[in-house]
Amino acid sequence: MIEDQAIPSQESEEVATGNRISLWVLSIVRKFKSKDFQRDIWHTIVSILIALGVAAIIMIATGYNPGDAFSALALGALLNFDQVLWRATPLMLAGLSVALAFKCGLFNIGAEGQLYMGSLAATAVGYMIALPIIVHQLACIAVGVTVGLLYGLVPGILRAYRGAHEVVTTMMLSYASVYFTQWMVSQGPMHNPGDWRSITPVIFDSAILPKLFGSSFLSWGFIVAVVCVFIVDIFINRTVMGYEMRAVGSNEDAARTAGVNAKKNMALALGLSGALAGFAGTVEVQGYYHRFYDQWSAGLGFDGITVAVLGRNNPWGVFGGALFFGGLKAGGTFMQTNAGVPSEMVQVIQGLVVLFVAAPRLITWLSKHGVDYATWIKSEPKAGVASLLAFGYAIFGALMGIIVVSSYVSSNFSLLLLGFFISMGSMAVMVFHYQRDKRRTSGTMAISITWVLMLLAGLALSAAELIIVSLIMAGIGLILSMLLKRTQSDHLELQEEGI
Repeated sequence: MIEDQAIPSQESEEVATGNRISLWVLSIVRKFKSKDFQRDIWHTIVSILIALGVAAIIMIATGYNPGDAFSALALGALLNFDQVLWRATPLMLAGLSVALAFKCGLFNIGAEGQLYMGSLAATAVGYMIALPIIVHQLACIAVGVTVGLLYGLVPGILRAYRGAHEVVTTMMLSYASVYFTQWMVSQGPMHNPGDWRSITPVIFDSAILPKLFGSSFLSWGFIVAVVCVFIVDIFINRTVMGYEMRAVGSNEDAARTAGVNAKKNMALALGLSGALAGFAGTVEVQGYYHRFYDQWSAGLGFDGITVAVLGRNNPWGVFGGALFFGGLKAGGTFMQTNAGVPSEMVQVIQGLVVLFVAAPRLITWLSKHGVDYATWIKSEPKAGVASLLAFGYAIFGALMGIIVVSSYVSSNFSLLLLGFFISMGSMAVMVFHYQRDKRRTSGTMAISITWVLMLLAGLALSAAELIIVSLIMAGIGLILSMLLKRTQSDHLELQEEGI
């Protein structure tokens, strides 16, 4: 009798589980089909392409071949795909850290410090305590995550209960942790005896995470990071606490009126954010470095901010952003070796991608804070976007006017004057656009004509990089000038019709 009753119960549980999985799959499919998601994807792709185009112009101006550079970058990422995944692992966790805080309306700029504190604590457990292999690995992870959580909880409590802005407190605590860990491994109790370097002893083998696919770089930390993407996605979108954090991030006053404990959620959001950052550091120590080095991170916590921005604070967007930046980092060394382009160009591309991806939200933020230019762009998108593009063109032209002639300073003074005129004129055009001055269209046209003169000078000197850059800048300027004239005339027509 009991067995007969247990069978239907077991079958109903299996049906319920199957239904939950089906609903989860359907929600993912529905999300991919949504117009907002597709718009975000296209905007991100376009931002990456524009960033690569700007980087290509910079390479040409400085005497490098962008075709060789991008080919070497892509080839390096493909040939060293295990390094792509290895470099993506801490970026994924640091990006999730920043994204989770963003969901609650908080800006955790101190992921770097939380990463350092978590990795140092995990290292201490790794070489000071002898435990069985699986227990030791889990103990290091637990301690690293806990220390990161506590270090993130401090600014969370200060923000929630004392009103101290999290940007200031997390940044201050980040620097404090960097210098604290530096002292701990250089002169403090965790310094490796007899070693002139600022490092700790090596952790025990029982604390090391095993490698994947026989790679020298990639460990099981990558699998754990992907699992964290699933967990954070479910936490944010399918739990009560995640809903409350999103509510606080959307409108703190409205959430408080609805009965949500905003202070508790803000403190917990920064605490959980710190836990993920501490996990990022822990995974790197256990999976690759096997000890704590002074300054080993090289800005992974700050890179997490760029990953979160690129991923639009969506866990799966963070996953894609981490892979993209991991590919840039892995391919950067190969690009420098084979194409002769400095690996720092990867950081330029990374910064440009984030700039173009974040531009719409930056405009929205400036508009909310009373910046007239941003408000005008939001209210009149056609004329505003055209002006914004020309504004960016002017900024880039101000830099390129000097860069492109830098190689000819000693041999051609007139070319230097032309470059100086372009730079000064571009800065004047920036002011015209910001003030919505009527001269912004004619000013943009004048700068593009000056680039034509630079093109003629390049032809006279047979300078290939000067010719290509001038041709591109002149062409872009002329297109923008026509776009500005058209949107300005459309605006005047609407005013005359009283619309």
